[in-house]
Amino acid sequence: MSEQILVPVDGSEPAFRALKVACMLARAQNQNIRLLHVVPNKEVPAGLKRYAEVEHMRNPPEYLYETAIAENVLNAARDQALADDAPNVECSVEHGDATKGILAVAGREGVDTIVMGTRGLSDFKGMVLGSVAHKVAHGADCEVIVVK
Repeated sequence: MSEQILVPVDGSEPAFRALKVACMLARAQNQNIRLLHVVPNKEVPAGLKRYAEVEHMRNPPEYLYETAIAENVLNAARDQALADDAPNVECSVEHGDATKGILAVAGREGVDTIVMGTRGLSDFKGMVLGSVAHKVAHGADCEVIVVK
């Protein structure tokens, strides 16, 4: 298995600054970069699901919107990584909680290092409950580099 750097991206400036650092590391150590965007789940309470029409359950508009955002964020990040001469770039999308998604991919893919920004595009809830970067730094089994 080749050495790999995981870079969670959400379209924020700190995420793109972290990507620049990850690209420098990848070039210096001949490592692969795995870009990750986590699409948050918007759970519908079980009692309300029965009111949804079948065609809306297959591809709800919010899901299509979030999928388009994920593709655009990953494309922009891939373009930057390639412009920064990253040796190899792969993209992944996870659904659910950002912290859990990042830690799951890191464990599943055998990631050596996670490089991420200090703050993303989260709302006030992130400031109250603790940032994703803080939770990842404490929960990861690999090295974590947090970039301002």
